[in-house]
Amino acid sequence: MLTIRHDGSQRSFAAGHEVVVGRDAQADVHIADPRISRAHLILRFDQGRWLAIDNGSLNGTYLNGYRMPVVDIHDGQSIHIGNPQGPRLTFAIGPQQGHAGHPPRPRPSHDSGPPTVVWSALAEQTNPTRPPQGRPGNQNRGPARGGPQAAPSRPVPPRQPARPPNAPPRQPAVPPRQAPPPRTPPPPAPRGTPPEPLTVIDPGSPARLQVTPPAPSETGAPAQPSPTPAAEFTVIDAKTADVSNLATRFVKLLSPRASSAAGTAGAMTIGRAAENDIVVSDVLASRQHATLVPTQLGAEIRDNSVNGTFVNGTRVGSAILSENDIVTIGNVDLVFRDGTLTEHGDAATRTGGLEVRNVSYVVDNGKQLLDDISLTARPGTLTAVIGGSGAGKSTLARLIAGYTTPTSGSVTFEGHNIHAEYASLRSRIGIVPQDDVVHRQLTINQALGYAAELRLPPDTGKADRARVVAQVLEELDLTKHADTRVEKLSGGQRKRASVALELLTGPSLLILDEPTSGLDPALDLQVMTMLRQLADAGRVVLVVTHSLSYLDVCDQVLLMAPGGKTAYCGSPDRIGGAMGTTNWAKIFTQVGADPEEANRRFLEQNEAQKRPQKYLPDKTDAPSSLGEPVHTSVRRQISTIARRQVRLVIADRAYFVFLALLPFILGSLSLTVPGSNGFHVPAPNAGTPDEAAQILALLMPAAAFMGTALTIRDLVGERAIFQREQAVGLSTTAYLLAKSAVFCGFAILQSAIVTAIVVIGKSAPTRGGVLFGHSTVGATVELFATVAATCVASAILGLAISSLVRSSEQIMPLFVVTVMAQLVLCGGMVPVTGRLGLNQLSWAMPARWGYAAASSTVDLRHLVPDSLLSQDRFWQHTSKIWLLDMGMLAALSLFYAGFVRWKIRLRR
Repeated sequence: MLTIRHDGSQRSFAAGHEVVVGRDAQADVHIADPRISRAHLILRFDQGRWLAIDNGSLNGTYLNGYRMPVVDIHDGQSIHIGNPQGPRLTFAIGPQQGHAGHPPRPRPSHDSGPPTVVWSALAEQTNPTRPPQGRPGNQNRGPARGGPQAAPSRPVPPRQPARPPNAPPRQPAVPPRQAPPPRTPPPPAPRGTPPEPLTVIDPGSPARLQVTPPAPSETGAPAQPSPTPAAEFTVIDAKTADVSNLATRFVKLLSPRASSAAGTAGAMTIGRAAENDIVVSDVLASRQHATLVPTQLGAEIRDNSVNGTFVNGTRVGSAILSENDIVTIGNVDLVFRDGTLTEHGDAATRTGGLEVRNVSYVVDNGKQLLDDISLTARPGTLTAVIGGSGAGKSTLARLIAGYTTPTSGSVTFEGHNIHAEYASLRSRIGIVPQDDVVHRQLTINQALGYAAELRLPPDTGKADRARVVAQVLEELDLTKHADTRVEKLSGGQRKRASVALELLTGPSLLILDEPTSGLDPALDLQVMTMLRQLADAGRVVLVVTHSLSYLDVCDQVLLMAPGGKTAYCGSPDRIGGAMGTTNWAKIFTQVGADPEEANRRFLEQNEAQKRPQKYLPDKTDAPSSLGEPVHTSVRRQISTIARRQVRLVIADRAYFVFLALLPFILGSLSLTVPGSNGFHVPAPNAGTPDEAAQILALLMPAAAFMGTALTIRDLVGERAIFQREQAVGLSTTAYLLAKSAVFCGFAILQSAIVTAIVVIGKSAPTRGGVLFGHSTVGATVELFATVAATCVASAILGLAISSLVRSSEQIMPLFVVTVMAQLVLCGGMVPVTGRLGLNQLSWAMPARWGYAAASSTVDLRHLVPDSLLSQDRFWQHTSKIWLLDMGMLAALSLFYAGFVRWKIRLRR
């Protein structure tokens, strides 16, 4: 019988019943805490004992402050779930414990040391003929997290030494100076010689734990077995873990094991895959991220990744490591000590959170936007930045995010200077702008899936990406809306979807700009509650807001006065005593009327905040280049953006139907031209001698209309989305190439439909093509090529216009003007040749050169010899002129594309 005590209540369960502990209302033990997953923990009676199995939760299960995948439950034992200081479960075990042939176990000591753990692989090695006891396998577990799974073990009986006196000493994982000989499979160990110990770096502690398997007896038989193969952990330089677990960092498990050669004797591989010598289970780590190689000069780290390896904040291709160098892989800091890499466990790094120290910011014209701002935000805290317009709230947020460099002062996060080490820190900072950054036409699953492809390493498999997305959705309580289109979500749910994009890479600092703007009070409360939960998971959350209704959920409030001065910084429930009133209208009026007095009063009330001598960054704090953003390969980005764009076009049903019908409508309009000659030479008494010219005058502007309509609303409609993706690593070139490829494909398809309608309805050109053979087929192919080239060039022109406008409301007027200009300046309605100004202006219009190329193909000067329009020299029926016309269309396309590339470039 297992009895579970929590928060003054208790429940008992008989053996044979799996007990689910979680936030879900249907759980056997329901705990309403935002840090707890819906099905967080499984309690199972297996092989004569109770096991507590973490069910792939985000925030983990903790024993004595250490995160554990499996805990072997003892009578009277306590564990915490969701956080080392999270909800506490205490267990009492009835008479079932210890039966089924297992001897009773000694009671464990209840000290604060690390729990005993043994890797299942080690258990199988030391006792291969016996099934490992208590291994939960994958039942009721989340997906594997990249490292070996831990199974519970029992303490070593006192009569069995953990390590004989003659055991060989443990060697460093990587010798710092001398390379060891190549590794070969070890020979069978002689009797009495224990296996070489393993070194394990526990994710919840900076300690290195030495694992020593039990030695075999002198007779070769196994030593007196404990219920499971046991191992003793010798803790080296252990420190008490004092940090909240970050939910989206998953399990930071680092375990040097038997090394593969990796092409160099003694080399150790580092990465996300379980076969590496050092496993870093971070979503931004590549499967084979880096290699640690012993050289004549010392241990050298070599980067093999896309996202980069950083040494002391600087991205390196390779570097010789010195003692205590900090190596950053993804979101994980490792320290190089004694020839190997261990998880960085400095208290300053682990508990420091965000430190804004005496930050000021002055723009070029001398205007001061921020004046000596100081702020401290520890992990697990929610900070609101409030103030009137012009107080510098957004400037401070951008500065903390690393987008802006302070004139004086410093900003550090987790012990790193954000501006001096920005390249290595950018993945730890999540920014949620005021505008939604998810496509409304997609479902949440689709939007997050494409974002995961763009943000996670290229070697992250589809199943791994799906797992990350599912965990983020669960944390934000969006799982039930995963297949709902974003446009059908409420405002609060859309904001949560935007936050979900940032959580994919596991940032530990989350900055939100006006997340409650435009929301009603109920949705406002939902968003603020969500932010509270995100902070409770161990993150530093900073929210810039004008909403004052629910500041009580925040840990601290920074009230900024005009000029970027601090008027108040502290707990929201103490602002009345500091400001003399709790009426926010009066507070804002008072602060806005005399910001200097508000700042002086704040400094008086907070002696420690009085202005010290200004902190000026030294050379080591000089802002570094943004470096290469964390991104996947350009080819992969092109593929992802192209597939997403196709889905976006198809998902917008009204827009897709419009694009599908447009070529049929415009092609049919060309058939309204009177006459039956089409592109034939008209008869002498024909009533419509210029029929061919009129057909082309409708056909080429129609191509320009289709191309422009295809793209003119695209870039402006997703500008906020693109800018955020660009900031986290999306290549501008890849983005533009992918969109151009998709829209060109649609443009070519539309052109084929229009051309087919005209050729069928009005007959094909009879003069023959100038390049594809003097036949009707060749002329038809050339005519289609000119229509398609005009449509493509106009589509790129549409992108250029879309990059210029500031809002969707400006699109329609510019679209009308552009189409009318193409119609007039194409040369088919109004003569433009030889007319100063008009002729030169027409050269910038795709319809002008498309009409000229089509006229060259059908030999319009021969079909309409007496028309003033036939004077145009660019209509000559020669291959040279036709290629010139098509070349001008290509040149215009490249020019417009270059302009778009320049306009949407990443500005730093």
